[in-house]
Amino acid sequence: DIKYVDVNGDNRIDALDRTNLGGTVDPQIVYGFGANLRYKNIDFGFFFQGNGHTYRMIGREAYFIPGSGLGGVGNFFTNVGDRWTIENPRQDVFYPRLYEGLNENNYQESTWWMKNMKMLRLKNIELGYNFPVKMVRKFGSSGARIFCRGTNILTMSDFKLWDPEIDSDRGSKYPLVKSYSIGLNISF
Repeated sequence: DIKYVDVNGDNRIDALDRTNLGGTVDPQIVYGFGANLRYKNIDFGFFFQGNGHTYRMIGREAYFIPGSGLGGVGNFFTNVGDRWTIENPRQDVFYPRLYEGLNENNYQESTWWMKNMKMLRLKNIELGYNFPVKMVRKFGSSGARIFCRGTNILTMSDFKLWDPEIDSDRGSKYPLVKSYSIGLNISF
């Protein structure tokens, strides 16, 4: 089970031991960088977006912990095996001891559930080819370009349970959609 600190020194762990843990859901650092390159008829562009100094208190209720509520409610994440057991007594597991009933001790807001949500995302990447003007003039066009594009195709973050940028304490929202497209631009 999660252990708590007697912050006020009264030899009891209770609501009076709650304190500010620091951090904020709103990123204190937001940045982006990219480039557009062209060589002869080929062009390539990309854009990365990131944020830092952003934290989220995940869980916040009993049913976040797998099996709580007698197993009738809850969501099982792919890391359910990363928990404390007699066979796996590690102290750095993701979940504390799991229990079929409600264990109010293990879902209190604490540094155990406060996660760093910093991330870097490849927002856009595009590769294109501009057809030679001599070729497209035969079809009555002044220019043509074919391209392939990807959006939100890579996210790098230490937090792996769900998209760190979505506004959710339990991962119960859809992440940003990854999309791929190809296209043809023709000028007349």
